[in-house]
Formats: sequence, C-alpha cells, structure tokens
Amino acid sequence: MVESSSTCRRDGSVARTEISLLEMLQGVIERTYDLQTGVRDIGRYVIGDEGYRRIYGAGRDARLSVGAGAPPYGWRASTLVRQSGEGLALSIYYPDELIACLERHHPTRRLDEENVEAFSVLVEELDHFLMIVERFRCRASCSLLELELHANITKHLMLNLFVTRMRGAGRLDPDDAAWIDWQLYHRREFSDPDREVRERYRHAGRLAARYMGWLAGVPPVRRPSELRRFHRLAPQRKVAWIQSLAPAA
Repeated sequence: MVESSSTCRRDGSVARTEISLLEMLQGVIERTYDLQTGVRDIGRYVIGDEGYRRIYGAGRDARLSVGAGAPPYGWRASTLVRQSGEGLALSIYYPDELIACLERHHPTRRLDEENVEAFSVLVEELDHFLMIVERFRCRASCSLLELELHANITKHLMLNLFVTRMRGAGRLDPDDAAWIDWQLYHRREFSDPDREVRERYRHAGRLAARYMGWLAGVPPVRRPSELRRFHRLAPQRKVAWIQSLAPAA
C-alpha cells in the first residue's frame, strides 16, 4: 500500500518519494487533532497473520486487545497493548486479506463497496494506536468507550476526505454524505458474544453520528479548532457534551 509522490529539490530536479497509506493517514489524523505521538515509521508496529499467531501462541504477559472481538465488519483487526516495564508495547494487527483487499482496490483511487469496510477498519485501528500512544505520553486516561467514539469520528472524517478528493469537489455531495452515514452507522448490526461490548460499540456509533451531524453545521473554517477542542475534553465530558446537542435533523 504505497503511493508515489514528487519532491522538488533546490537544484530544480524532481525526486520520487514514496509514502504508505498508513503514513498518509497517520499524518492526516495527527494534524487533524494536533496529536503529539512521536511515532516514526508506523509500519514497524504493524503485524500480519503470522505475527499475530506468534504473539498469541507465546504465552507472554497479559494483553489488552482493542477491537479484537467480532467487529461490525468481516475483518478481525486489533490493537494489541501490553505492559513492558514502565512503558507499553503496542502493535496493530491487520489480517493479511485486509491488506490484500486494499492493495487490489486502493482507497486513494477508488472507495466503494469493494473496499470501504477494509478501509474503515484500517483507520479505526490506526486511530486506536495513536490515541493510546498520545494519552500514555501525556499520562492521561482513555476509556474504551472514548477509544471507540474517537475512532468512529475519525473514520467519518477520513471517508469524507477521501471521497471529496476523489470527486475533485470542495465539499461533500449530499448523496455521498448519506452513503458514508449508511456505511458507518446503518449497514451492519454490531454483533459480539459480550453484551457489554455490543452496547459500547453501539453507544459509540450513536454518539459519533450525533456529533458529526452537528459538526456538519459548523462553518468549515471553525471545524479544525472544534475537533481539537473536542479531542482534549475528558472522556466523561465528551459524552455529556454530545448528549447535550440537539439531534441532527
């Protein structure tokens, strides 16, 4: 999943540079919320099927898996977190087939029924990873509900961005906006054996849909500062503030 771009040198020559889709998304997410993660070379933290089997077959320290249950998609990706001394050891697991899907149908060239779910999962786990890193560096807390809420908002923003760019438009078409809402909040019913997990995902989705409905009415020039302000709210204040908003029409 590598995209090529051009860099102009001072001598006037042009050098070809490559940036992965993950690096591209990381940059957009960090700029959107003004995150200071310090993460370099995000690909070093990504594992596939074989890496996942090695970790879970080794009987090591207890781990927290975010999104490792049965997500609302067919992809079982997860953000793996475990204590390592005074720090954290983190990895993002993406199934090999998810990556293969995005390589066959690259989301910078097309975004449709063939790849929208895989792309959403890619964004969700990356957002989890960056959020956990930032909060750990700031010695701040982060609840599971907040992680899911934040990832839902980020998925919505990234889908808006990629679809708008592909259309070559300055703003999202109403039909495209409705398609994105359907894909994120209505296409599938989340299922998991754990009732608490099911309710957390559903609650996060409802909150994100309400927030994004409200954000659509905010003048574009104010949206970056609003997203950063919202990001910095404590988890409980995020939920309370969204619940205070009038539902989108």
